[in-house]
Amino acid sequence: MKYCVLAVCLVLGISLRDGWSVPLKSVLLTFPGDIIKDMTDIELADSYLKKFGYMETLERSGFQSMVSTAKALKRMQRQMGLEETGELDKSTLEAMKRPRCGVPDVANYQTFDGDLKWDHQDVTYRILNYSPDMESSLIDDAFARAFKVWSDVTPLTFTRLFDGTADIMISFGKANHGDPYPFDGKDGLLAHAYPPGEGMQGDAHFDDDEYWTLGTGPAVKTRYGNAEGAMCHFPFTFEGKSYSTCTTDGRSDNLPWCATTADYARDKKYGFCPSELLYTFGGNANGDACVFPFTFLGEEYDSCTTEGRSDGYRWCATTDNFDRDTKYGFCPSRDTAVIGGNSEGEPCHFPFVFLGKEYHSCTSEGRGDGKLWCGTTDSYDDDKKWGFCPDRGYSLFLVAAHEFGHALGLDHSSIREALMYPMYSYAEDFSLHEDDIEGIQYLYGPKTGPDPSPPQPDIPTTAPYPDPDETDATNEPTERPVTTTTRPVDPTKDACKLTKFDTITVIEGQLHFFSDGHYWKMSGSSEGGIKGPFSVSEKWPALPAVIDSAFEDLLTKKLYFFSGSRFWVYTGQSVLGPRSIEKLGLPNSIQKVEGALQRGKGKVLLFSGENFWRLDVKAQKIDKGYPKYTDVVFGGVPNDAHDVFQYKGNIYFCRDRFYWRMNSRRQVDRVGYVKYDLLECSDSSRTYY
Repeated sequence: MKYCVLAVCLVLGISLRDGWSVPLKSVLLTFPGDIIKDMTDIELADSYLKKFGYMETLERSGFQSMVSTAKALKRMQRQMGLEETGELDKSTLEAMKRPRCGVPDVANYQTFDGDLKWDHQDVTYRILNYSPDMESSLIDDAFARAFKVWSDVTPLTFTRLFDGTADIMISFGKANHGDPYPFDGKDGLLAHAYPPGEGMQGDAHFDDDEYWTLGTGPAVKTRYGNAEGAMCHFPFTFEGKSYSTCTTDGRSDNLPWCATTADYARDKKYGFCPSELLYTFGGNANGDACVFPFTFLGEEYDSCTTEGRSDGYRWCATTDNFDRDTKYGFCPSRDTAVIGGNSEGEPCHFPFVFLGKEYHSCTSEGRGDGKLWCGTTDSYDDDKKWGFCPDRGYSLFLVAAHEFGHALGLDHSSIREALMYPMYSYAEDFSLHEDDIEGIQYLYGPKTGPDPSPPQPDIPTTAPYPDPDETDATNEPTERPVTTTTRPVDPTKDACKLTKFDTITVIEGQLHFFSDGHYWKMSGSSEGGIKGPFSVSEKWPALPAVIDSAFEDLLTKKLYFFSGSRFWVYTGQSVLGPRSIEKLGLPNSIQKVEGALQRGKGKVLLFSGENFWRLDVKAQKIDKGYPKYTDVVFGGVPNDAHDVFQYKGNIYFCRDRFYWRMNSRRQVDRVGYVKYDLLECSDSSRTYY
């Protein structure tokens, strides 16, 4: 709740009388865009107690009656773990002002007593939109980790849907956002969720007037540059100066950038920060960057705008004329973007003038609450444009984990250390409290075995999915096989006891699993099953023990093997290599190829880190326009997959023990275990945790 914020008395001058300094008449300064709640402490308490259910009691007859304020205060104090005085004391008032969940503490619905819960264990969720505060992939990851908090201690699994109606529909919104419970602007109510059921029940809403981060300040994931999508490192040093935000210094194109290590001069690692000059999200422009100036309803705009929208989200046209082309996208928030005020999303402008004085950094001048703010033009006095400066923000992961607890049927806890305590607090080393575990296991029971981690998706694309077409065979030179010492094969070596494979690929229609100089084959037929182990050096003598990736060219039947920065090509018993992967046109910064995916017309996608390149197999070179981001083209899969391959018409992305299966519509339709689903290992080999 916000209480008496943003209206302050400024002492503009003094006069001398009888030798004493006395202030002149105070002037009440109201910032344009400020929401002022002129409430007394008693009014605040009355509103709080009613909003969160403390003033009502549900009688057996079904009629609600009001309780006394003193009794309501005691109920609230008991819930918050405060001393039960029944009085509006300092600690109680401070608790009422803290940011919190919007779900009532004394709800009209029941949880444990009524056993409101889902009647199935595979709960689905769908992310309807994104906040401009964070990259969509970071938001996806925060939600996936939040669901995993609960799947780690219950039999529940969580599957993401990209269309249709899911059990839990997740959305960001501001103020009146489509349900009977509006948000209240920055701070105060952070989010709310509904208990399990049909319709809106189970849904989770997040207040987009809040500043969403990972809880420790701006979470800035870079694009392009040479840091392969690494996070910005704040502070970093550039040309002897320390930077705690992205900067345009050193560039003539006005693109904000940051170093991804502490010292740019030493490491030369950098990437570009979120900017409408690089990309947009949502809309209908497929992520194209803004074009400035652009025309909208006959007016020309040189920056992102909220004109034409009632929800306050900033947007731009991605061509020079929206009236003609109707192409647009939403503008991502820069790390220096202000929060709230009347210039939401615009960056601070330094220096700016306030009451005739020039400011080169954020200030709390003119405010009584100590909050830092800035002007978003060169003169606040002239333009009255302002906003709050970015702070640590609220951890989307922690808030989401709390709200998803409600969506699963949990009410608030009175234990301060519990996740389901109604007040927000940041915990760097989060672990689920025993009270939370007891509550969720009361509803769904304890975990009976490992479940696959949920996907870490991004927005899926609707691009076509081509099948390989035949092209001319290649004529590559071959060399005599290299003779190496054959490593003995341990016949007792069990693939089902391995925790991870070096790589997985398909050769002659069979799945091959490689690990430490050995491989196993899985035919997938009814007479199949696991065969092996076999010796890599016996079958392919030139290869090292560790294989990072491999693929079979469907046109020539040649086998390509990658290990570190080298690759080999086998044609029958003849081998070419080892050769450097730079010969294929891959940059020297690539340490290894982690996946290979056949495409049409003799093309193969090579994956490394968060990127992939398209190889023209016949020409032995990388096509123009690459690399591309994996999570942009293949939405819904982990962008750090260590095995990528195609099998029976589906694409598999593997990470650790799990795989994400993508169908021909580029939708993740299954997340499962490599060993139990692909290798068909028995349940007795499962590792419980």
